[in-house]
Amino acid sequence: MMNLKRSSFSSLVCAFFALFAMSSTLNAQNFTPATDAEIRQATEALTAKYALNADQAKQMYQIQQRKNKNLSQIAALQTSDPALYRAKLKNVQEGTWASIRRILNNKAQVDLYRKTQSDLRNERNAKRKELFAQKAQNEAIELAMLAIYAE
Repeated sequence: MMNLKRSSFSSLVCAFFALFAMSSTLNAQNFTPATDAEIRQATEALTAKYALNADQAKQMYQIQQRKNKNLSQIAALQTSDPALYRAKLKNVQEGTWASIRRILNNKAQVDLYRKTQSDLRNERNAKRKELFAQKAQNEAIELAMLAIYAE
């Protein structure tokens, strides 16, 4: 009987810490809409990174505005429906990457984009292996993957 109580207590403690870790991660990622200055700053950074011309820079600004708008639209789901929020956040990220890829039109830009994506995949894979080794819950792993993002 004593072993059963210890096992139940141990399971309860583990579940509590997993829930705490997941809620801490969600709270740490609370979305606050970017100001126009922040959107311009992100655009300038990506313009410099990819050596964009004026037309591409204008398109990058529109991509960053759209990303901010989309994140604003799904922000409420973060607490009301975390699973749906994660799915939509993944879609926003992938859509942003696809939009950025479409405006890149020379070999150097495309190569840099591919290298960035490769680096992200490697970083995500390393983090996933680390979290699997720690026996983290699937939701925590998914949140960690979404937190590793560029652009």
